[in-house]
Amino acid sequence: MSDTIHRLFEFFERLISVLLLMGMVVVISLAAWSFLRLTYTVAADPAVDIDYVTFQTLFDRLLAAVIALELARSVLLLVEGHRGLMQVKIILVIGLLAVVRKLILIELEAADPSLLFALAAAVLALAAALAMIIYMDPKRSEQE
Repeated sequence: MSDTIHRLFEFFERLISVLLLMGMVVVISLAAWSFLRLTYTVAADPAVDIDYVTFQTLFDRLLAAVIALELARSVLLLVEGHRGLMQVKIILVIGLLAVVRKLILIELEAADPSLLFALAAAVLALAAALAMIIYMDPKRSEQE
């Protein structure tokens, strides 16, 4: 009985993962289109003044597409039935990208120092966790 329930849940999990992956393709396409459209708009008009806000917007849209790609990679691994350190690494990278995106978008002059300290602590914690997982990865020792 429990084996049947386990197989049914695995089927359900994969079905939902496939649906999420299809949705992620749409999100990634929209994010990439938004970035490329803005890049073309900025590059096509030499008279446009490329100020800091424009660069912030470009990087925001680029990082949104990259974060969506990384999240889709994690869902793809789930669809394929892979679990383990690779998914944890991807989630940590997504966390780092999200914090970096926040740092790029923040107005430093108006930012609360405690927010900057919290973001720095988040970067350090995520980077340390990622470094430990990479160090402990059994595939790493096989490559050396």
